[in-house]
Order: sequence, then structure tokens, then C-alpha cells
Amino acid sequence: MDGRSQWMQAKTENVSGALGRRTLMAGVGVSAFALGAGGEAASVSEGEFTGPLVGHVDTRSARVWLRPGEKLQKVRSWTCEVKRGSEVVTRAEARLDADHDYTVVFEMGGLTAATEYHFGISPSGNPGRVRAVGEFRTPPASDKAARVTLGVGSCAPSKPSHVWTRIVQEECQGFVFLGDTPYVDSTDLAVARQRHRTFLEQPEIAKMIASRPCWGTWDDHDFGLNDGHGDFQGKHVGRLAFTEYRANASFGQDPSGRPQAERFGPGRGIHTSFRWGPIEMFLIDPRWFSRTEASWADPARPGCIGKAQWEWLRASLKASRAPFKALATGMIWDDKKNSEKDDWHTYAHERDAIFDFIRDERIDGCFLVGGDIHVSRALNYGPRCGYDLWQFIVSPLHDSTIPSLDVPHPNLVHHALEPHVFLKLVADTTVQPASLTATWINRDGKRIFQVETNVDELAASGG
Repeated sequence: MDGRSQWMQAKTENVSGALGRRTLMAGVGVSAFALGAGGEAASVSEGEFTGPLVGHVDTRSARVWLRPGEKLQKVRSWTCEVKRGSEVVTRAEARLDADHDYTVVFEMGGLTAATEYHFGISPSGNPGRVRAVGEFRTPPASDKAARVTLGVGSCAPSKPSHVWTRIVQEECQGFVFLGDTPYVDSTDLAVARQRHRTFLEQPEIAKMIASRPCWGTWDDHDFGLNDGHGDFQGKHVGRLAFTEYRANASFGQDPSGRPQAERFGPGRGIHTSFRWGPIEMFLIDPRWFSRTEASWADPARPGCIGKAQWEWLRASLKASRAPFKALATGMIWDDKKNSEKDDWHTYAHERDAIFDFIRDERIDGCFLVGGDIHVSRALNYGPRCGYDLWQFIVSPLHDSTIPSLDVPHPNLVHHALEPHVFLKLVADTTVQPASLTATWINRDGKRIFQVETNVDELAASGG
């Protein structure tokens, strides 16, 4: 038996076909396991845990999130132990936070790049009694040639769907919840927390989040209000619930302007970034700061991302050495063409200033990602940044499309009113030139459309 078998006996499942080893581990995200004195695996009933959720993972560290159910909340101290095979690599202890809905995040260090790990979570001091288990793989080192795959999706209520199993089957190494994941639409903190819990407890989501890193940003409904902006008075409730139920590397910035690594506190916004091999994802927050200050791009107009976030984004883009750089937000980068104002067209002065900055600083490899509109689209804006600038819109993960938002656009290349769809991004630096492939896939595995590009086509020097 390998290291995983020391924690659990094999439990096989068949969910829309065999998923092999990934299903074995991911299948215990909700129904965790307890080990008796003899080492036998005994099932723990559903509802014992929300999670575990693998959050931010980089080449050296990982964040693992968990919320024990009510019966286990009296156990305040928990330990997460990470193994490579049968070898214990690292362990961390953390205490449940009653003020933050009994959620906990374990900070796991001492990891190495491109390595598979598995973990078990137990009450501190009693490692044989109860365990929630999962696994993850660290990304390849940034200077190594690699082929990586990330999934992205938006607009998903707490309704079971095998789209989450399809994401696993497509071997997405990580997943980005792009917003409206879930639909909260409330300023009642108890309601917001419950909706986040219900979302993560869906069996097929639970399997996914226990087996690969997941990052999140918000759109209007998880921000708290349809078409909501930064002048929305309930936004602090949405931010608190969001930070309690995600494990990003950071959540916006603290008052001094530094990234807010602590989940709670006086932070502003939820913007963050992560590097996964050849891709760096910048999850930009266009909600929190909007309409709260004059625009850094044009003081006569309302701001969108705020001066502090702009300074973070500008510095981060200049420092990035990733071949491909995704600028991702829940809302789309052009005009929705309806009565709502939560799109980048409303703040075109800041959008254009971002594009001008990319062009003037000759920052190669940028592309745009958006969601929100319940339509999937691919637009090529031409050499706006010194090279062809693409926008990939992916929506919805649920079953409701909006035909009225599938509007004409001079730069539209592909479009589809397709339910239960996600975006599969494959970046490959093992080939020359390094390639980026974006594929829109539905929950049954159907390829809706695809865009292929490469580093030469996304380079200002070749524009």
C-alpha cells in the first residue's frame, strides 16, 4: 500500500465514467473517513465537513481550507499533515475561528515544484480519529518548460451538475471560480455564509476542490447585489463571507497597500494573482472600489479599480515573466448592451488606460477573461496592445443562457448560447513557439469552439 492507503482503504466510484486515481481521492471531499484503532476505514456521514478545499498552491506552499460540521466544532485545534507517498513532508496546526464561521486555513510550506502530495486533516493530538483527506500537485518551476491546464468558469448556483466532474475528466490542474460562484444576493451574513457552504458541499464540486487548487474572485451576485458597485452599502458582508470561504494567496490590500494575506481584517477589495507554470492569472476586482473615488485615469470620471489596485496591477504586470498573462474579471471587457452598468465599457477610460500601459511598456502575452453574461464569446480586438488582444468570455456553468446578450460586435470571432460550459486553458512551453489554447467545453465534453495562439502572436516585438 502507498501513503494514501495508510489513511483510507480504496473507495471506488463511477461518476460519468471512471476517473481513475483522481476520483479515488476527490471522492472523499464531503464523505470523509475515520480510522479506527485497527486502521480500518469507517465512513463519516455527509455533513461532517465542508471541504476540504485546496486553495492557493505555488511551487513551495499550499493553503488548505476546511470547515468542520457542527458536531465537530467543539474540537477547536486541527492538524493537517501533507505526505509525498508515505513520507510526511510537512504538517501544520490551526484553530477553528468561531467568529468566522468555524473555518480554518492551514498554511503548508516546505513543498517542491511539480510534485504530487496528499493530505489528511485530524483533530490535533488525536490523529487516528477523524480525517478529511485530499490531494494536489504543485505547479512546475517557472523556468522549466511545461504544459499546464487550468479551468475557468462563472455563474453557478448551488445545484448539482456533472460539469464539475467534466472539469476533473479534462485534467484541469487547477480551477478559477470567476464570479457568481455562488449566487449570494444578500446582506445578511448568516445567509451569505450558508450559500457559500451549500455551494461547496455539492458532491461533485466537493470532489473537485479536494483534489486540485482553486482560486476565486467575485462578480455582482457574490459581491452581494445584481449590478452592484463599490457604493453598495452591504459590500463588507460579501467580502467577509468570501474571505471566510476561499483560500486565495491574498485578498486585496491592507491599509498600507500591501497584499492582504490574512483572510480577515481591514482589507480592501479581493484582487490577487497566481502563477501556474507558463500562465500568470491576475484576478482583478472591478467591484469594491468602483464609484468610491475619482478615476486614476481621468479624475473627471468615476473610478473602477481604484488607485491602490491600479498600482498593484501595474507593478505586477511589469514584474511578470510569465509567457502568458490573463487579466481576468467577473464582468466583461466591453459593452453588455443592456441597462446594467457593470461592464468595462462603463469604465472605458480605465480599460483603455490599462491597454495603453500594456502597449507602451511592451508587456507581451496578455489576454482578457470575463464572465457574467450567460453567453460564451471570443473577441479579437486586433493590435490594440501592439499585438492581437483576445477576450475570452465564459458563462454560464448553470443551465440558463441569455440570448439578448449575444450581441453583434465588430471584433466577435466565436459565440455560443451554451449552458453548463467552462473554459479550458492549455499553455505549453514544451513546443516552439510556446502555445496557448482556449477551448470552451460543455459538461458532456462537447467542444463548443476553440482559439489557438502563441507567444509570437502575443509579442509586441512581432506586432
